[in-house]
Formats: sequence, structure tokens, C-alpha cells
Amino acid sequence: MSKQAVIFDMDGVITDSEPLYGEAVNVVLADQGLFLTDEDHRQIMGSSIDYTWKWVMERFGLDGGIEQWKAPYDLAVADLLGTKSTPVPGLYGLLDGLESRGVKLGLATSSLTHWAEVVLAKLGVAERFPVIAACDMVAEAKPAPDLYLLAAQKLGAEPHRCLAIEDTPRGISSAKSAGLSVVGVRTESTAHMDISEADFIIQSLEEFDFSWLG
Repeated sequence: MSKQAVIFDMDGVITDSEPLYGEAVNVVLADQGLFLTDEDHRQIMGSSIDYTWKWVMERFGLDGGIEQWKAPYDLAVADLLGTKSTPVPGLYGLLDGLESRGVKLGLATSSLTHWAEVVLAKLGVAERFPVIAACDMVAEAKPAPDLYLLAAQKLGAEPHRCLAIEDTPRGISSAKSAGLSVVGVRTESTAHMDISEADFIIQSLEEFDFSWLG
């Protein structure tokens, strides 16, 4: 049965934004004279905001409630995404190819809605993604299936007729548990992660095989 829709993860898939989240954490920690190492960042890469800051607070023994750390982080992330986001190789060509085949497009991201809107605007593809499923719209972020189930619902497509594009084990688990087929794409930031659970694996979006649409 042919696929009706392709649902993209955002961070690492349409833009290599993962380093920007670590940079944003360090912006917030700078006043404390603290910073994440590369290894620290790998531990929280692809995680929700709450998980990230619970981990960071425990790692550094930070006082206060999680909200006081999330607020300045939110501002730092939005600023960095709005100024530094760039498209990954092959993004525009893949979008053109999918649209020419009548495939619906959506976004399923563990990031906040306004972060996603900032990235899509910066990349010039906001109108090409009419559907966004973001972490502030669901009860549980990835690896729970909520985001992909919501994206499929908003697209009017059955999950088994959707194809996800992901770059992390959490994202792949989320899509698979929602009933989607998954293309795993290797990125520089997530090269250390095991994406073998994906149905198909590519090194960049330029390698996407349209025969996977059925």
C-alpha cells in the first residue's frame, strides 16, 4: 500500500540543530561558571526539554525549580535557531520530489511549537509543512508514539501509510510504536547513535529512495 505522507523529525533531519541546543544550555549556565562538555551533550541529545533540564540540574546540582532554568533556555534556543539554522543537504530536492508525487508533508518534533516555526521560517519552508506536531501539543514526547500519532491524525493519514524520517533511537522508537515505517538518516551530530531499528538507513536526504513510498 502506497504511503500518503512523509513526516519529518526536525532536529538533525531538516537542519543540523543539535549543537545549538547544547550551545543554548551553555548560554544559560554561563552565569554559573558552568558548561556542558561534548559528552554531556551526547547524553541528552534528542531529549525533551524537561528531560534535558532535569538531567542538567542533577548533573550540576542546580538549585531552584526547573521552570526558572527552562525560561532563559527557551529564549536562547529561539534566538540561536532563528539565526543559525541552515538546511541539510538534499532537503529542498526531497521536498520537491515528494510534493510532485502528491505526498503530504508533516513535522513531528520534541521541540516546542514556536521553535519549529522559527526553524521552518529560517529555512523558507513554512508553507511546505502545513502540519506540525510539537512536544507542547502532546502528553508525552518521544520515544512515546504521541507525536507521530498526532501528526498522522492532522494529516488525515493512517499511521501505517506514513513514512517517518528520523535520526535518533528515541525518534525511531516513537515512529515505530505509532505504526509508521522509518527512514533513519545518519547525521554528524548523531553518528554515535544506534539507528539500526529503522526500516531503511541513509547517509543524507540526498539518498532518499522514492520507491519506499510504494
